[in-house]
Amino acid sequence: MRQSRRHGIHRALLVCLGLAGASAPILPGAFADMPGDVPDHVRLDLGGMSSASSTQAAVGSTTTGIGATINFEDIFDIPEGDDVLRFAGSWHFAKRQYIDFGYVEINRGGSREIQEDIDWGDFVFEAGGRVAATFKADFPYLAWRWDFLQLDEVRISGSAGIDYLGLAATLEAEGNVTDQEGNAVSGKVSEEGSVRFPVPQLGLQVDWALTRRLMVKMYSRFMYVDFADARGSIRESAIRLYWYFSKHVGIAGGIEQERIDLKEYVSGDSKAQFEYDVSGLTLYLATAF
Repeated sequence: MRQSRRHGIHRALLVCLGLAGASAPILPGAFADMPGDVPDHVRLDLGGMSSASSTQAAVGSTTTGIGATINFEDIFDIPEGDDVLRFAGSWHFAKRQYIDFGYVEINRGGSREIQEDIDWGDFVFEAGGRVAATFKADFPYLAWRWDFLQLDEVRISGSAGIDYLGLAATLEAEGNVTDQEGNAVSGKVSEEGSVRFPVPQLGLQVDWALTRRLMVKMYSRFMYVDFADARGSIRESAIRLYWYFSKHVGIAGGIEQERIDLKEYVSGDSKAQFEYDVSGLTLYLATAF
């Protein structure tokens, strides 16, 4: 079901791109701003995302290895839908150059009496016990972007930046917990698996002015890492339609997706694996100066 939802998002992105291309008129005259009646020195977008998420993770150690991957939505009754706050902006500091920045934070949690043993870090959470699970994610982003095509109605740019990846998944229970040797553990047990490291990303962006107050923004960012402590990929993509009802203020809506597939992460003696996918509809208050 989640797989079909992801395919649906991708199809919707393609449909929106096609509609944007089919409906875009040729703009009269030449102008520096994008779109024509809206300044583009500084842009700030603040809004939210009504999303569907899929979270899978496993935590272990370099000596014992990683346990079986668990699905947080299925096992711990964490809601698949989220309301996520998002912030994004850009600074157009030279004719063809920009600084892009943004931040996303997602906090989710749920609890359930588990039906199977879960091997998580230094502990085994046994079937029949009630376990609370929390998942936190945050993604600050900073990049330099350059227009290699700059026309009145279309700009195409490439970017290079850093996404400072932060993921943390925690299981907590009191009772029905053993250590890796099978010894019962008394009291409250809380075990966290976390990831925090900078990830370089390359991106491609298209800004398309449909009228002097209406524009479409599309971008895709991707990077694969494979070094001593981490191996995996991050992909971000979005399409947004902006309508500026005044020179400095407007609204934007679209479809966005972020996918993290971290196959291995090592920090000290700890080892973790994360697969996280969030996609959905977004709505922003957009400002331009």
